[in-house]
Amino acid sequence: MAQLSPKDRALLHLLDSRGHLLKDKPVDPQTQEGIAEALGVNRTHVTRVLKPLLDAGLVESNKGHVPGKERKLTYYMLTENGLARTGEILDGLKDQEVTVFENGQTFRTDVRALLKERPELPLLTIADAAGGELRIAGFKSRTIDSNVPLEVNEFYGRDEQLVQAKGFATSKSRLLAIFANYGYGSSTFMKKAAMELSDRPLFWHDLEKEGRPEEARSRLRGFSIAQGGNGDISSLMQKEVLLCFDNYHSVSEGLVDLLIDLLSELKGGQAKMMLALREDTPSYDRFYRRDDMASGLVEEVHMSRFDETASRLMIGDDIDDEAFQMIYMLTRGQPLALALTKDGDADRLRKIRLSEEVRFLMYLRTRKKGEM
Repeated sequence: MAQLSPKDRALLHLLDSRGHLLKDKPVDPQTQEGIAEALGVNRTHVTRVLKPLLDAGLVESNKGHVPGKERKLTYYMLTENGLARTGEILDGLKDQEVTVFENGQTFRTDVRALLKERPELPLLTIADAAGGELRIAGFKSRTIDSNVPLEVNEFYGRDEQLVQAKGFATSKSRLLAIFANYGYGSSTFMKKAAMELSDRPLFWHDLEKEGRPEEARSRLRGFSIAQGGNGDISSLMQKEVLLCFDNYHSVSEGLVDLLIDLLSELKGGQAKMMLALREDTPSYDRFYRRDDMASGLVEEVHMSRFDETASRLMIGDDIDDEAFQMIYMLTRGQPLALALTKDGDADRLRKIRLSEEVRFLMYLRTRKKGEM
């Protein structure tokens, strides 16, 4: 089994906290207390571990407000040199085999596969198991109550946002608001986070299918009873469940009131909630306040256009480079437009792009590398 030094383990933990991606938004795992808990040592020992990393320029320290804490705390982030070092550590581990025990089954894999396929596992957990055994506590039989089919299709990019969602899953925050313009993947992202980064019983309500507040309240009552509650919102919020509301846009006053009620109950409960909503959602439909974000009760994630790397992954590496650049320009990096172009779905693409652009995109998608 790999024996990493405390310094290397601290670097991997800080990589997992992704402070280098979420600058000026410190979280508990970046503090001395969070690092000590992850490494299984006391805070005095953490200071001795961090000092040589600071002196070597692998880590930097800052002071800031951590959600849920009253005063500013010192927190730590990887520098560029620290990121390079963590890459070297992981590269040295990727080929090492791991025997995994999970849900009564035993199988062999390697660190490379675990890093790719099990994003919910902490990097330290995987690294410490390199060359040895990894025992994963079996997930409880998970209840999923959804008014639409739920499945996670191919997923690209969104590394920074996934880091935020992963942090939310273990943080004291109660609501994750996922903002995106139409076609920018808020629903896909929420499915990914809900299905793969959490094992809580899941309630999913697509407002586009059933946007009436009485329908949502009825389903919530049923979900409460299924979780051993008495059928009201208060009892449900005392359960460790995950509530997801999709397609929150131009909603009724009754739905706004429902979410106000849910947020109020979240403050003292154990439940968590995710909400996918449009960037242009009117201010009067935004049911939480600035104070809720400052206190750490609510976190926001914002989806923008895909960069070229994520767009290339979605379109495929076999497309001619010049054709890809034209596709990227015409789709503006919109994930939906890129997906429809890849699939050759001209009919749906015409609903969001001009017919002339669609014809050109349908031609560009056929241009492969090495073809004249």
